[in-house]
Amino acid sequence: MNTILFNEVQRFRVRWAWIAVIALNLLIIYAIVQQVIFGKPFGSKPASNLTLLLIELGPLALIIFLSSIKLKTFIDDNGIHYRFFPFQLKTTYIGWDELRDAYMREYNSFYEYGGWGIRMGSGKSGKAINTSESAAKGLQLKFKDNELLLIGTKRPDEISAIIDSMIAEGKIARL
Repeated sequence: MNTILFNEVQRFRVRWAWIAVIALNLLIIYAIVQQVIFGKPFGSKPASNLTLLLIELGPLALIIFLSSIKLKTFIDDNGIHYRFFPFQLKTTYIGWDELRDAYMREYNSFYEYGGWGIRMGSGKSGKAINTSESAAKGLQLKFKDNELLLIGTKRPDEISAIIDSMIAEGKIARL
C-alpha cells in the first residue's frame, strides 16, 4: 500500500473572471426581476420573458463550470499524481523513475505560459498545469527525455521537503 505524502486541491480563482461572470449574471437577474416580476419591460426592445430566462442559463452554466475547475495533486511513495478536472478525466501518474530532476521554483504564469490551466510555454518553459491559486511557485519536473512540466502549488515548502527526501533516497536520480 502506498503512503500518501502530500495531497492538495486548488480551485480556479481568477478574480477578474469571477467578477465579470457574476456581474453578467446579476444584470440578467435584474432584467428578469424587472420584467417578469414587476412587469416593467427591460430595454428599448425587450426580449420575451422565456428568452430572458433561457439567457440566464448561460451565465449559470459558466458559474457551475468555473466552480468545477480544480487541480488535484498528490504525491506518494511511487511518484506524483495530478488531475486538472474537468479537462483531464483521468489522473496522470509520473513515477519517480521517469524523472531526471525535480525542484521548486518561482514562475510567472502569465509571462512564461500565457495564463492558467494546462499551458504550453514558449521556448524552454515546457508545459505547466496551474490555477490562479498557485502562489507563483511550482514543482518543476525534468523528465529523462528532457521534457519539462511545472505543477503549481500553494504549499511549496511541503513539496520541497518531499522532493529532497526522494532525492536523498535515490528515487530521483539526478543525471
